[in-house]
Amino acid sequence: MADPNSGLFSLSCLLVTTLALLQYPTSSVAQTLFVFGDGYYDAGNKQFLSGNRVDANSPPYGISIGEATGRWSDGRIVPDYLAGFMGIPRIPPILRSSADFTHGASFAIAGATVLGSPLETMTLSQQVEKFSQNKNKWTDKALSEAIYLTYIGSDDYLNYAKNNPNPSHDQKQAFVDQVITSIEAAIKAVHEAGGRKFAFQNLPPLGCLPMVKQETGNYKDCVKLPSEMAAMHNKNLLKLIEKLAQDLESFQFSFYDFFSSIQNRVLEPHTYIFGTGTAACCGTGPLKGTGCADNNVCVNPNGYVFFDGKYLTQKANFQVADLMWNANPQVIEPNNLRELLVFPLDIPFIYNVKSLDQVGKAGSFVI
Repeated sequence: MADPNSGLFSLSCLLVTTLALLQYPTSSVAQTLFVFGDGYYDAGNKQFLSGNRVDANSPPYGISIGEATGRWSDGRIVPDYLAGFMGIPRIPPILRSSADFTHGASFAIAGATVLGSPLETMTLSQQVEKFSQNKNKWTDKALSEAIYLTYIGSDDYLNYAKNNPNPSHDQKQAFVDQVITSIEAAIKAVHEAGGRKFAFQNLPPLGCLPMVKQETGNYKDCVKLPSEMAAMHNKNLLKLIEKLAQDLESFQFSFYDFFSSIQNRVLEPHTYIFGTGTAACCGTGPLKGTGCADNNVCVNPNGYVFFDGKYLTQKANFQVADLMWNANPQVIEPNNLRELLVFPLDIPFIYNVKSLDQVGKAGSFVI
């Protein structure tokens, strides 16, 4: 029997998948995208729940596209580009009641967590509940063929690391287990509501965010604990997804290694056509980690990985979306989104992912 981690096994899986697809030349192309997550994916929901001024509704957010749209970037975010690749309009925030939801909705909102009950936002379970309340807006066919895009957990681990600076390994693992258990319940609820095609963006090395480094005074090195927590989360998330692929009917998925993408751009920004992956474009302090405003924004956001102390520039978002859409299995497994989009629901889903030990691995945190 072939070693599941061998090149021969991967090639055999690819051949089986290709032959299966050739038998179904009429496989459908999804025209619907549902988005769950936090500020990385927020298309403007925050303004509807916040009683205070929302920074993303005003410049310098949106400066690269000429207007602030409630997105936490200088322009477009990952779901915007993925919708474009799918050939559908940008997906509107679910809380904008006047929007056209023909092609899906975004439930993502800045400040969202998996656990707890933060104010002026929605947890993942609350986002899924909102989806369930609104699913009658779409046909069963649209729900089953849609892509369900998820990125969440950053704020859970950032808050945990801040409140627990020296946890034991068992304490860290116990917290990760709580997060993963809650994510599992959310995925199962979406599946029960008709979802079949799931796309996951794992967490970045959180200790490399300019905000985190500046808060802790580590201007050169990434902060170890938040990045370790993210790596543990990523490993357990993939393990969960593999289990769900076995347990749930017609469950299909893509798993994007965002951790490695950001780590690479922080360590070697010039390789990816950035000037720096250390400091943000907008903000105050040595790394511009906080307080992004009109009077402290850089001239050229395209030279930066991070727009503010936490979120990416439009250019970095485009690179992420392009990898999710087009990249090979070294980056997104077992299929990229372009492939997931057309994979038929009525044939076995073939997958082979790399060793769990290599997913979101917290290797070197030194810049």
